[in-house]
Amino acid sequence: MSAINKKPGRFFYLEWIFLNAITVVMAWYVAWTLISLVVNVFGDTIQVGGQSRITEDFLFMYVLFPIIGLLTGTIQFILLGRYLPRMAGWIAATFLGWLMPFVIGFIITRLFVPGNSTVWIVLGMLVLGTTIALPQWWMLRKRVLHAWWWVLVFGLGWGMVGLLNLVTSEPFPVLLGIAVVPAIATSIACWLLLDRLPNHELSSRTSSR
Repeated sequence: MSAINKKPGRFFYLEWIFLNAITVVMAWYVAWTLISLVVNVFGDTIQVGGQSRITEDFLFMYVLFPIIGLLTGTIQFILLGRYLPRMAGWIAATFLGWLMPFVIGFIITRLFVPGNSTVWIVLGMLVLGTTIALPQWWMLRKRVLHAWWWVLVFGLGWGMVGLLNLVTSEPFPVLLGIAVVPAIATSIACWLLLDRLPNHELSSRTSSR
């Protein structure tokens, strides 16, 4: 296990929020650009399982989530690499995390028929955030103590996005929620793991080995 070398300053957290939020917005527009190219080639509708689907609606999340994973993973790797050792796998972990909701969603839709109730929407967003954070937690657990805070805070952040989605379904406010709320949540997780929570035990384990 490796100890934290130094604590970040206040500017780190503002930088974290801004870069993560702007990256999600960039991913949104990149995804729409790619889908527009697909629509130009294959048309406004595609056949999926013998049914006609609107190309944009069907493909959007399948394109958006991997792009968010790749871009945010890169930004977070650059920022966290200043304070945590051996973080090269963070990009792959984040990319994998943003693919996991497809697997979890497939399982849930096959086992349950939750409907569109408020509770199920918020619960679904909590599960979404938790599954995204799990591969990242797997890396953090060997580098900081109390790494489970990352999963908890990230999941709660996405739960708040679910609450926002109940207020409005307009694309722009939802995009802002997806961009800003998880960015703030993970900045809080960084503050806890890199600054506030003690890592003396982790340091002593490292020195003893």
